Amino acid sequence: MSAITHSITANPMADFDKTTSTWGPITMLAGMAAMLSGPIMLLAFGGYSIEPITLVTCVVAIAAVMGVIWVIEPISYFPILGPGAMYQAFLIGNISTKLLPAAVTAQESIKAKPGTPQAQIAAALAICSAALIHVIGLMLIVGVFGQWLLTVIPADVLGAVTTYVVPAVLGAFVMQNVIGNRRQPKLIVTALIVGIVVIYVLAPLAPALANAAPFLGVVLTAVIAMLMFKPAPKVEATEATESTVSAEAGAQPLASPRGEAAKQD
Repeated sequence: MSAITHSITANPMADFDKTTSTWGPITMLAGMAAMLSGPIMLLAFGGYSIEPITLVTCVVAIAAVMGVIWVIEPISYFPILGPGAMYQAFLIGNISTKLLPAAVTAQESIKAKPGTPQAQIAAALAICSAALIHVIGLMLIVGVFGQWLLTVIPADVLGAVTTYVVPAVLGAFVMQNVIGNRRQPKLIVTALIVGIVVIYVLAPLAPALANAAPFLGVVLTAVIAMLMFKPAPKVEATEATESTVSAEAGAQPLASPRGEAAKQD
């Protein structure tokens, strides 16, 4: 019992990662099975039918439009969320508009750098809180007051909300990241320039790359950032340590001949 307790307290993040890597795929598969159970039940017991060629055509059409996002989102979100929060986020959904801003805000509030254990725990807790608030809000606002609010709110206001709600959320998320990286203005300017070039120059010149424009922007920004912020070579640190040791050795007092003679006597 003591050995188990010592192993848990010695490296709690290792146990956390082991648990999430075990239960994460299980919960994802369970969620996928739950989502597919509805269509399967309609086909089996509801009297509906679908041709295999129609199903394949729909899957190919969706993959042609959304396939790039299937690659972009895991690569873009993993450094911020971490493995545990990634399972939560992709199981819940609405990552860019709800879960990712909540995770970034939580990390900023405790001054946790992305990729650290503190940032991973903060992201996981923030996603749990965001999902809980979302469910409560849906139950109260949509379930109880939804239809009544649609009759009270003017039509022009509803049109404006529908048009600008996503840009407003994404704009707030962008500003949150800008504020969080305000001490690195070169990185902010680089990301802005790369985004403008990719979306407004590269995509119009090559329409076939329009769907891959976000992915290209993320990759180019990451590569340029890695080239701009090279880590300091270890040779300098080694030379500094050697110079310090030599300085300390030179600062030691020399033994006098009389003291040596007294020690011999």
